[in-house]
Parts: sequence; structure tokens; C-alpha cells
Amino acid sequence: MKRLAFAALLAVLSLSVVSAPTTAGFGWCRSDPIVLIDGHIADIFVTGPLTAPLKVTGPNQIVITTPPGVKRYLVLSTLGFGRGEVVRFQTSNELKRTPRGVEIEVAVFVPSRDSSMDVGVEFAPNLIGLLAPERAAGKANSWVVLRTVI
Repeated sequence: MKRLAFAALLAVLSLSVVSAPTTAGFGWCRSDPIVLIDGHIADIFVTGPLTAPLKVTGPNQIVITTPPGVKRYLVLSTLGFGRGEVVRFQTSNELKRTPRGVEIEVAVFVPSRDSSMDVGVEFAPNLIGLLAPERAAGKANSWVVLRTVI
């Protein structure tokens, strides 16, 4: 019974996130690989305008950088904006474990025929992060970088 209630809650939260409006400049087109970092599950949303699938020319590049010794895994990959996505992990001695948690950096590159296309990165850890993800904004054909703590 508890599993069924949890599954229903997860479904409702997922639907509310998908239907929620995004910040100005972003459409509702998203890709969202799921990763496991230091035992914490997290969604990484790559956002763009509704026309993104018509403009994107290749797979989204997602690079997740953590301090040495942090276990990290790709749990689920998505179709990106119809061109796929490549998720890679890197290690940096500049990032540390702190009393607040593990410092991480998420960098996203979306190749597009339109360099003025808005691109966003949202990082939502531990399911509850879906309600208020960390955000960074930029443009296609350049790296959009988000530094945060998990």
C-alpha cells in the first residue's frame, strides 16, 4: 500500500513539474537525464523554446563535474531535443566536500543553427528539488554552467 501511495505521489509531482510554466525566455521543451551523485538522485533539466527540436543540430552535451572520490552514475538518459544527449562525468580538485554537501558543476552545450536560442539548465536533487531547482541560463552553441551543492 505504501509503495502504491509513493508511486502516485511521484506521478502527481512529475505531472505538475511538466505542466508548470517555465521562467521567461524558456519554452516548455525539456530533456532530463537522471543521475545518482554521492547517493543522491537528481534530475538535470535542459530547457529551450518549443521550437528547439527544429533548431538543434546534434546531441546535447552534459558534463557533470564532482570532487575526487564521489560516486556518480547515469541512471536514465533521454532523447534530448530529438537529437539525443551525451552525459559525461569529470573530476576536479577545485570542487570539495563541504559541511553543506558536495560541490558539483553541471555544464550543458546545445548545438543549434540559431545561436540566439535560449537554453536553460535546472538541477533538481532528491525529488523534492523538483519544486525549486537551481537554475542557470544562457544561449545555444555556448556552455551554460551551473555550480551548486548536493
